[in-house]
Amino acid sequence: MYFNDLSNNQLRVSVDLRQTYEAYREARRNAAKYAGGMSWKRVGGHEYLIKVINRRGGSKSLGPRTPETEALHAEFVAGKARAKEREAALGKSVKEFAGMARGVSLNRVPSIVTATLRKLDDHGLLGKNLMVIGTHAMYAYEAVAGVRFDAGLMATTDIDFLWDARTALKLAWLDEAVAEAGVLAILRKVDHSFEPVGKSGFRAVNKAGFHVDLVKQAPHPPWKTDEPDRLAQGDLTPSWLPRIKWLLASEKFRAVVVGQDGLPAPIVCPDPRAFAVYKQWLSEQPDREPEKKRRDRQQAAATIALVREKFPHMPLDENAERMFPASVRMFSQEGKFEL
Repeated sequence: MYFNDLSNNQLRVSVDLRQTYEAYREARRNAAKYAGGMSWKRVGGHEYLIKVINRRGGSKSLGPRTPETEALHAEFVAGKARAKEREAALGKSVKEFAGMARGVSLNRVPSIVTATLRKLDDHGLLGKNLMVIGTHAMYAYEAVAGVRFDAGLMATTDIDFLWDARTALKLAWLDEAVAEAGVLAILRKVDHSFEPVGKSGFRAVNKAGFHVDLVKQAPHPPWKTDEPDRLAQGDLTPSWLPRIKWLLASEKFRAVVVGQDGLPAPIVCPDPRAFAVYKQWLSEQPDREPEKKRRDRQQAAATIALVREKFPHMPLDENAERMFPASVRMFSQEGKFEL
C-alpha cells in the first residue's frame, strides 16, 4: 500500500553503488590525512622538516634533517601519491555506477539534497552535529529496505536538519568561510544563491525556491544558556522545537541514497520508529496545517509498515515504547499506529 520492492536488477545496482561509494568515502578520508603537504625549510644553516597543518598556512616543525625525518618525508610523499591514485580510481567507478543507477531508475533524491549531504559529510558535520529529521529521512529507510515509497509521500521542496547543540564543532581543515558562517557557508558551496530568510534566520532558500531549515531542541528551562545559539557566528539561527530530546537520543540510522543525477550521498537520520512517532506527534499539534497533518499521519503509517515488514531487528514492543515519553507515544483508537 505504501511502498513497492525494488527489482532484482535495481537491488544489484544499488548494492554495488553503495559498496563502491563507501570505499570511495574511505579513500577520501585517507587522502585527507595527507592534506597540507610536507617540505624542507632551511633555517640558520640547517634544514627542518615542516608540516603544513591548516589552510591558513599554519605549520609545525617535525625536526631537523636526519635519516628518520627523511624516511618520514619519503613515506608521506609515497603515501599521498597512493591515496590520491586510489581516490581517483574509486571516484571514476562511482560515476560509472551513477550512470547505471540512472538507467534503472534508482535516482530518487533531489540533487540539491544529495550535494548538500556530501558537503556536510566532507566537513564532518553529518551525523556528528546534524541529522535529517524531515521527509527526506524516508529516502534512507527505503534505501536500506530495498523498496520505493509511494511518490506522493516523498515530494517536498525543503529539508529539515536537527542540530545537536550538545556536540562541539571540531572540524579538521576548517576553511574561513565555514568557520564564520557554518551551515550557510556550506550551502553556498553547493549553490551560491542560498540566502537566509526572515529575521529569525533559521531557513535558507536558493533561487529555485528550495528551503533548508535548521532546528534544535528547545532549552529546558527556556532561559538555559549553556548551549551555543549557532554553529558559527554568521550562520543560520536554529528554530526551537519542544519535546524532541528523544529524537536526539534515538540510535542514528545511516544509509546511502541516490540523487536524481545518479550520484550517491550519505545520510544520517533518526531510528525509523522515532521518526514515525515524531511524525504522528506533529500531526496532532493544534497549530499544524491540515494538509501537513494528513501527510504526517500517512508518513508515520508508511514508516511503521516498513519497519514491521522489512526491519525485524527493530521490534515494535514495550521495550521500543520506552524510547519515547508518554506525551508523544504513537497511539490511535483504530490501533493503526500503535507500537
